[in-house]
Amino acid sequence: MSDDTNLTEAPGAPVETPAEQPPTSFGARLRWGRERAGLTVTDVAARLRLHPNQVRALEQETLTALPEAAYVRGFVRSYARILNVEPGALIDDLALKIAPSSASVVDGMTQQRDYSPVRAASREQTSRRLVVVGAVLLLIVLGILGWYATRESAPISTTGTVVPAAPAVQAPPPAPPPVVTEPATASPAAVPAGAPESAALLEPIPPPPLLKLRFSGASWAEVKDAEGKVLHSQHNTAGAEYVIEGTPPFYVVIGDTTKTSVEVRGEAYDLSPYSRQNVARFTIN
Repeated sequence: MSDDTNLTEAPGAPVETPAEQPPTSFGARLRWGRERAGLTVTDVAARLRLHPNQVRALEQETLTALPEAAYVRGFVRSYARILNVEPGALIDDLALKIAPSSASVVDGMTQQRDYSPVRAASREQTSRRLVVVGAVLLLIVLGILGWYATRESAPISTTGTVVPAAPAVQAPPPAPPPVVTEPATASPAAVPAGAPESAALLEPIPPPPLLKLRFSGASWAEVKDAEGKVLHSQHNTAGAEYVIEGTPPFYVVIGDTTKTSVEVRGEAYDLSPYSRQNVARFTIN
C-alpha cells in the first residue's frame, strides 16, 4: 500500500473549526465585544454617560446621529477601554469613514437649540424695558410731588409781622380777591393723594420658568413632557443654557450631573438623590 492511504481521515472524525475572528469595522467590533462580554446597550451607555441611542449609533456607524468627529473619537476610545480592546485599529477605521463636511456639527446643534434661548432672550429684553419704563415713571412721580410741595410752601413766611387792629368805625373796605397766576408750563397728570410710589403703571414680571438647564461641560440631556413628547434631546457643550417649556410633568435624564445644573421655578435643584454613577433620572411636576 502507498503512503497516501495513511492520510485518509477515518469516517466520523471531528473537524476542527477556526476560532471566531472579530470584525474589522469599528462599530461591528464594538458590538461583537459587548455581546461577548455579556453587556447590554444600557450598561455601556451608563458607563460612558451617553444615551443608549448614541451607543447604538456607534455600533451601527450612523455618524450623522452623533456629534462632531472629536467627540466620536473619544466615545470609541472609551468604549474600547470598557471592552479591554486596543483602540488604535478602531480609530483608524473610524477616520476612513468620517466624511469632511462644509457645515459644522456644532453649528447645527446651535441651530437646533435656538428655539429655547430665543424665548428666554425675548423675556429678558421685555423685563429690561419694563424696568426702564418703571424708573422713568417713578422719576416723573417724584418730580410732581416735589413741585407741589414747593408751590404750597412758597407763601409761608418764617418771620411774621404784627398788624395793629384798626378802630371799628374806620374799618377798611374788603380787599379784592387775590389773582393767582398759574405757571406757563403744563404739568403732567398728578398722582392721587396718598397713592404709593408703586402706583406707576408697571406690568408684572413674568414668573421664572418651570425648568432651566445649564451646562459647564459636555453632557447629554433629554426631557420629555407628560405626553411623551421629546422637548430636548442632544449632547450639550460648555456654556449652553436652555429654558424648557411644555406640559408637565417633565421626565428628565442628565448624562453627567457634574457638568449640569438644574433650576426648577427659579431655584437650584439638587440632583444627588436621583443620581447613580453621575447619571440622574427624575420627574418635575
